[in-house]
Amino acid sequence: MTHFDVPPARTLPESRRTAMRRQLEAHVTGKHRRRPLLIAASAAVVAAGTSAAAYAYVQHSQPVTNKIEARCYTVASLSAGPESFTTVAEATPAGSLRPGQVGNALSVCAALWRQGILHPGPQGARGPAAASGASSVPPLAVCVLPDGTAAVIPGTRSICASLDLPNAQK
Repeated sequence: MTHFDVPPARTLPESRRTAMRRQLEAHVTGKHRRRPLLIAASAAVVAAGTSAAAYAYVQHSQPVTNKIEARCYTVASLSAGPESFTTVAEATPAGSLRPGQVGNALSVCAALWRQGILHPGPQGARGPAAASGASSVPPLAVCVLPDGTAAVIPGTRSICASLDLPNAQK
């Protein structure tokens, strides 16, 4: 069996013993350095990051409230000018507007693309004079403009979020 002798205790220098005593007294009396602000700030950053991620993950949507018209865009931008979109509206057989949501805005805009009336680019909605026959339909997403009008924009559903617009509710 192995026998182990404990070495004699060493004495600490007076300065080290004084520093240890001050640290222990500060801890016991509650005067030690706390970091509640750092903890609260960290929690706020984590909460904000989690909220932003959840908002980005769950795309917000909103109903279309403009029941008369919709816009078909030829570019994924709201600032390209009036040549980049055309406005469509439901009409009665007599040609006057009737109240009622343009519920089929996506299919109407797709038909305009298919017929060649709309084509890609900032000048892509110049009207029937620019029609060049049948063409392909790009992926289209329905967003809601701030005034409640449906906006059919080339791109996937994520294009609405990138333009700071809600997706249209189905």
